[in-house]
Amino acid sequence: MCNAITALIGPQQYNAGLEAIHLLKSGSHLHDTHPNLDYWGSVWSGFAIIVNRSTFTHRDTGAAPTDYDLLVTSGTHKQCTLDVHDLGLKLSYPPGTGVAVAGKVLRHGVKGWEGGERICQARFMKDAVHDRLGQPRPNWVCHENYISLTSK
Repeated sequence: MCNAITALIGPQQYNAGLEAIHLLKSGSHLHDTHPNLDYWGSVWSGFAIIVNRSTFTHRDTGAAPTDYDLLVTSGTHKQCTLDVHDLGLKLSYPPGTGVAVAGKVLRHGVKGWEGGERICQARFMKDAVHDRLGQPRPNWVCHENYISLTSK
């Protein structure tokens, strides 16, 4: 599902991620491969699971400025807010919510939550990985990218 969301919201990022994973699976860009590489089904080069932790307001230094991070929250918590500091946004962030954020550009974080367990699946792309594999940085996504999807 996260791959499909990425293809919709950032098609160039999706294509670069997909090609990077194909190149890694081919083994031509690695000194040695790991047997679990064949099971990697994501276009994202990085994945972190944050369990019951606050995250200070930060920028993701390893990403390209035009890349989205995809943050998906789950658990049993009742109340949570994702702070996107640079935009002055405080987004409701209950279980089942997904948020795409330009993590290198926009400071974001979660100070706390109420009522139960909180799990965040953070997907991100490492610019250095894409650079080494010769993948271009995506252009900034803008509304023109979506006009063609609705005008037919």
